[in-house]
Amino acid sequence: MKNKIAVVIAIACTCLWACHGSEKKSNDSSRIMTVTSQPTTTTLFYSGIIQPLKSIVITTPAEGVVEDMKFNYGDHVQAGQLLFTINSEKFQTDYKSGLMEYIKSKNEFDTNNTQLKEGQFLRKNELISDDDLKMRQTNFYNAQLTMLQAKEVLSRLLKQLNIKNFNFFELSISDIDKITAALHLQADTQKLQIVSPSAGMALLPTKVDGSSDKKLGKGDQIKQGDVLALVGDEHGFSIRINVNEFDINQLKVGQRVSVTGSAFPDFVLIGTIAGVDHQAQLNQNGIPNFSAQVNVPTLTLKEQAVIHIGMSAKVEVNVEEPAQVTAPLSSVAEKKGVAYIKIQDPKTKKFNEIAVKTGKTTSDSVVILNNLKIGDKIVVPA
Repeated sequence: MKNKIAVVIAIACTCLWACHGSEKKSNDSSRIMTVTSQPTTTTLFYSGIIQPLKSIVITTPAEGVVEDMKFNYGDHVQAGQLLFTINSEKFQTDYKSGLMEYIKSKNEFDTNNTQLKEGQFLRKNELISDDDLKMRQTNFYNAQLTMLQAKEVLSRLLKQLNIKNFNFFELSISDIDKITAALHLQADTQKLQIVSPSAGMALLPTKVDGSSDKKLGKGDQIKQGDVLALVGDEHGFSIRINVNEFDINQLKVGQRVSVTGSAFPDFVLIGTIAGVDHQAQLNQNGIPNFSAQVNVPTLTLKEQAVIHIGMSAKVEVNVEEPAQVTAPLSSVAEKKGVAYIKIQDPKTKKFNEIAVKTGKTTSDSVVILNNLKIGDKIVVPA
């Protein structure tokens, strides 16, 4: 019986020693840390659609019908390359009116020029008054302005045509045969030649959500001013992102960003914020959103071969903030919705719990907004 009692006491002592050792180990695993301040970094994530870095809009100067297309949307085109042939009866009418207006204004100019020279001669010989000479000068200047305007209109019309070896601006009202020939260039003046203004990729206009207008084809009716295509710069790209009202003030022009995409997982591209709108637009849920533009200015040939206009992309922005008092996440405990930290009393060296107000949180630390200062010593559990 005595042996049994001795065994029980021995087991109990062993358990108590084991429990004591475990508690001591737990306490030893905590550490004391001196509070410091450090800058915090918040990472913001956005998505958007890849657009040309810059693009030139190609519109039609007159209503008509698409007679021919010399490219497909998405093709690489060269400056001056023929893109569209537009059959337009209205343009032919405008061309004839423009030609006749120029010839009439040129005749009026020539007449007033002759009258001014005569007036200068007559005034020199005191055969007319100063007022008569000034009137002839005024008529000459008005006729000159009218002719210049008519010439500008005709020049703009002729740019759309493919008429060669014919100098329209040498015509005068006495050149009836040549004027008649110019007015009846039926086959050419009814067909507008739309060429590419620069080298790049021929694209349909793409909206912010990535949707595009209907592709044009042969036989389609178009109106004056309709957008036919865009010629986009392929050396880089831009992305429009939507930013909520809480984050918009953290984005600055020139800020560096990282751009990735599911369709090009092997590339992490570095860009910058090129512009930030400061007027919000309401989304479908009535929540205000601000628009910002991200530019990736250059792409390598390898990147250009993989990354295409219209692809989706992810934008990552790291926002660095000024140094603030922070503490490890593990040092903060919560009781009934209130955050507490164990802090050492500098006089008694004892540790007491104090209530604190927390701010932004990262993966391993949290900003402490009150009741904690640099140099304080806190308990950081393992």
